[in-house]
Amino acid sequence: MPSLLRLLLPALPLLACCSKVQLIIDTDLGFDVDDVGAIAVGQHLAGTGKADILAILHNTAFYEGVGGVDVLNSFYGNAGFPLGAYIGAWGSSPAAQGAQNSYTSMIEEAYPSAVQNYDQTPSAVKAYTEALSAAANGTVVIASIGECTNLRDIITAEPDLFFSKVKEIIYMDGGYNFGCGDSSGSGTSPWLGSTEDCDGAAQFVVDAIPPSIKQVFSLNGGDVYTGSRFSDATPCGDGPVKDAYRRYTNDGSRPSWDPIAVYMAVNGYDSLYSSLTPVTVAVDYYGRESYNADTGANQFQVWIDGDHNGDVTREIDNMLCSAPCRGDCSGYEMNSMKNCYGGHGATDLEQPSTSSAGTMDLSECLALCDETDGCEGVAVSQAGSGQVECYRKADIDIAACDSYIPFDTWVRK
Repeated sequence: MPSLLRLLLPALPLLACCSKVQLIIDTDLGFDVDDVGAIAVGQHLAGTGKADILAILHNTAFYEGVGGVDVLNSFYGNAGFPLGAYIGAWGSSPAAQGAQNSYTSMIEEAYPSAVQNYDQTPSAVKAYTEALSAAANGTVVIASIGECTNLRDIITAEPDLFFSKVKEIIYMDGGYNFGCGDSSGSGTSPWLGSTEDCDGAAQFVVDAIPPSIKQVFSLNGGDVYTGSRFSDATPCGDGPVKDAYRRYTNDGSRPSWDPIAVYMAVNGYDSLYSSLTPVTVAVDYYGRESYNADTGANQFQVWIDGDHNGDVTREIDNMLCSAPCRGDCSGYEMNSMKNCYGGHGATDLEQPSTSSAGTMDLSECLALCDETDGCEGVAVSQAGSGQVECYRKADIDIAACDSYIPFDTWVRK
């Protein structure tokens, strides 16, 4: 038996790797802050072992857009994958540049990162090609949470590679993402100018995808407002995600189309009180969609049960408020807004009991628990710069813990 175990154990990391969703995010970060939330959700799911982020691409000509992406990746301690930027005119007008910069340059100045703008990163086609080439056939899931410009360009440049590697695409679709901001079919957006290089992109992509690749169309999120926990009244989190939301929403909240699309791309289409409906989708040149009864194709709509919008809000906010993992947090389960301590659902392992084990990254706190006899989990409060105050706990009973927004308790699986 020991010999057999020695033979099997080396294979375990490979099995763990391949069970993760192989995720690419294609974003128009800058136009709306829900793209920030989407990348935060993707990074949280990567840190907790649910996904491998293979690449993040930016799909408008906003010069600083890809820099905003890199700020978020750096904050989460997970930037070791290709970044790429769209090459074209869409979103390059002065009006469009201004419309995309309500928070982006602010977080880039406050949280410097290696990549600040389009001059410092390869094209989206090159980044797509690198990421897809390294992936196994039929494994890649794409969350398309912006315009379809990059998807059009990679399919045009490398159709065989794209069609062999991609398993599913979930589109955050609708009049804006598919229609490039042009609701009239005139070829112009009332506030962004010409949509010429973006027009026709969604139609091309949807029509080009072969039956082997599932296409999921999502309009979820308009009634799910997240980010309100970032306000002073109910503070949570810190860093560029919080700063971007507070700036864009004026300390309010925002519909959550894009975070929901990324969440479902990783956790499945029934994971947010949701379900799939087979459909047949027609998209015209200006991105206008029509849905018909299923004819046996590879297209689906995903819908959330509106009675559970509040539950979905809490789930997304839990991830937005969580400290960045910056390592491997897959051995623990997060219990958001739970503070467990002596007499309130846990036994304190620090001496004295009210003291902290120190200020550190979340993954370091969890590793410290792994090294501590009797430790079942940690309560953490954020300490700035993405780090946490770490409190080791034993005998955890989540049901008996206090509910308190600034704390999360992570329990060993």
